[in-house]
Amino acid sequence: MNKSSIFYLFLSMLFILSSCTPAVKQEGENNSIPTYKPLIIAHRGASELEPEHTFLSYDRAEKDGADYIEIDLRQTEDGELVAIHDEDVDRITDGSERVENLTLEELKHLHVDKKQEILTLQEIVEHYGDSVHYYIETRTDSDGNIGMEEQLVSILNSKDLIKKKRVIIESFSEESMKKIHELNNDIPFVRLLRKAEVQELDGATMQHIKNYAIGVGIYAGSVDAELVRQIHDYNLQLHVYYYDDEKKLTDKMLDLKVDGVFTNNPDYAISEVGSLN
Repeated sequence: MNKSSIFYLFLSMLFILSSCTPAVKQEGENNSIPTYKPLIIAHRGASELEPEHTFLSYDRAEKDGADYIEIDLRQTEDGELVAIHDEDVDRITDGSERVENLTLEELKHLHVDKKQEILTLQEIVEHYGDSVHYYIETRTDSDGNIGMEEQLVSILNSKDLIKKKRVIIESFSEESMKKIHELNNDIPFVRLLRKAEVQELDGATMQHIKNYAIGVGIYAGSVDAELVRQIHDYNLQLHVYYYDDEKKLTDKMLDLKVDGVFTNNPDYAISEVGSLN
């Protein structure tokens, strides 16, 4: 074989080798596909698995990977903020009375399942500090009056939780949200809407809500694709809550790409989100 033949053979081998070499990813090139990840909001903690609004429930939610622990607030007769959903203690304790008619000391003597107790908001933030995110619902008293807002902001500020962006406030009461906004306008709000309010939701209302809130909270059974589109058109987030139908409606909500889901079982909700990606 002469020198010329050897040279052309060498060039041919280089061509074959280069065609088999995988392409090198260029700097800055991104071939990844964005994944959908709504906020996982632990409804009263992992309340399907542990007594609601207790350290057991919140610990389980944190362990299972919830983004936020949800806390329903009510005010005692002596003005303390406690984590309890119902207006009375009948369902979750061995007592029977409205929360607002009991002192904190009286509440602490009531028994909750698994040797737990009713917690104050102060106890919760002292326990977890800034290691978790808090999704807190304010409520009015039985006469529809607000009254917990200044104490709430004070407790959150005691641990710098607002400054560290560890808190979202939710409420059905626009008055409560506006009061908190006067005290500290750095807190993101989610306006909870009842079914009747959802039926009357229009552009003017959504624009009004956008003046003080980052999103709306709506019962999942009232949500469809058109409602999601309308809310997103106003650059508002949509967080959905359930009644006793979480397992029935979760997949539909995830298909609609809502921005956050309340869940009684964070491990279940996270698993359902994971199955989509």
